[in-house]
Amino acid sequence: MAGKSPVDRIVKMLEDEAPERRMAAAIVLGELRPKGAAVVQALGRVIADDGPALQRHALDALRSIGVTKGALRWLWPLLESRDAAVREAASAAIASVGGSVVEDVKARLAEAEGDARRALESILSRLGGKEAFDALLDALEAGDEESNRATALELRAHVKRADAATRRSYRTRLERFLKRLAGADAARSASATAAAVKVLGFLEDPRTAPTLLALARDETRPASVRQEALIALRFSMAGGASADVVKALVGAAGDEDRALAQTAMMTLAGMDLPASLAPALSALALHREIDRARIAIDKLGTLGGKQATETLVDIVARGDKRRAEMAAEALEGRDDATAPLVALLAETSELERAKLVARALESRRDALSPAMRKKLLQGGVARLTAGDAAWTPALSLVVERDAKKVGEALRAEAGRLRKARKGEDEARVLRGLSKLGLASDDDRYRLASIRLKESKLDPRGRRSDRALSLLAELQRGGFDVSKALRADRGVGLEEMYYVGFCFLEDDLGGEELLEEVVKKGGRKKIAKAAKNKLALAER
Repeated sequence: MAGKSPVDRIVKMLEDEAPERRMAAAIVLGELRPKGAAVVQALGRVIADDGPALQRHALDALRSIGVTKGALRWLWPLLESRDAAVREAASAAIASVGGSVVEDVKARLAEAEGDARRALESILSRLGGKEAFDALLDALEAGDEESNRATALELRAHVKRADAATRRSYRTRLERFLKRLAGADAARSASATAAAVKVLGFLEDPRTAPTLLALARDETRPASVRQEALIALRFSMAGGASADVVKALVGAAGDEDRALAQTAMMTLAGMDLPASLAPALSALALHREIDRARIAIDKLGTLGGKQATETLVDIVARGDKRRAEMAAEALEGRDDATAPLVALLAETSELERAKLVARALESRRDALSPAMRKKLLQGGVARLTAGDAAWTPALSLVVERDAKKVGEALRAEAGRLRKARKGEDEARVLRGLSKLGLASDDDRYRLASIRLKESKLDPRGRRSDRALSLLAELQRGGFDVSKALRADRGVGLEEMYYVGFCFLEDDLGGEELLEEVVKKGGRKKIAKAAKNKLALAER
């Protein structure tokens, strides 16, 4: 080997039978970077014929020396190698040639699949530039869902390396590409559209929001496209979410497609929303699926301001038991919730809802102003008169502080109903007085008097006669039932005889009532019966 240069001897070692010597030669050549066709040819033979380990070192050496277009014939086949590191090294070597390989890459992409396709896309990613970017976009149209996800990542590499001007160019190219796809078959172009939308999000450009918003709201689009648009919207909202964006997210969160809905809900949960957009969450808070409703209600609970409070109160008013309870819990600690909760309690006719609202107001009892207590009083009286069971929670909140006013209001209502000859409604109000512990003996007597008119007046059933039981209680308590009945214009001889007879049987008196019947009955049978009962009692 006398007369040969050191480089020639190293190149010759690439033909050595020992793999270790061939590998050492490739590594040294990579460090020395000698020029010459003989060097390239020798490395090309190693690349074409040797195993993966030697191929990788030969590729690195060739890239260090400088890959010529003539050397590409050895590199293209390696893009289909089973060894990922070989494919990676071959991609890097081909990309080192520069933009002149773009057309070759595009041509090969049309037929490539799997690892070879990804290796070709990696070349375009390494090259950068608008031409390579367009080539990757074109590749999306021929790709499937899996390959397009990989292509999108290569496109992201372009975006990350680009300056502001280039990014603007990429945005224009992406939007143009999406318009082109819009005219294609939706099902066939779905994966390409979704991938392009993903890349649009990588730009993190607020100016992409209109395009993304339109895609997210378009219910004719596949769910995968709308989902990517929602994700991309997160990155376009540097200045905060607009009302349109929130509405789009709420709409998607209510979609039948669970993946789309989940994306929308997670986006909503992670966003900083202005309080003014709280009402937009109302529909989602009332969604039939409790998990979706919970996210909306929890989000409302984090928002300050009157609108968020009013929206939560509206959910308490309209939601089912679980949603109403969650909204009531979210209202804890919100001072501005007291007035709307009072208004709701004064108006609701549903007992369970009224109980829930009353519990929410319990801790705010001291904060109830006179005007609020008056509102509750008026609402409770109206509910009681109407026969709604929801009157109790409202009046119970007021009675502790304003028992006298509650009693006066209920008696006034009972008097009004009595004048209107609405005995059933009057009795209901009187029962309310009694339930609240505010009824006087006169109130209880009036209730018994009304019920007495409904009695069958049969002494055999007196044990189950509520009117008689009330009168007996009053009698035992020292109330002069006989005097009250005799003065009551609504009580006739039949009723007086019945009460007198039963009282006499139960050792509660009753003689005065029977004597009154005898006195006023004249020759009537009822008077004779009263006289006979008195005679029997004297024996």
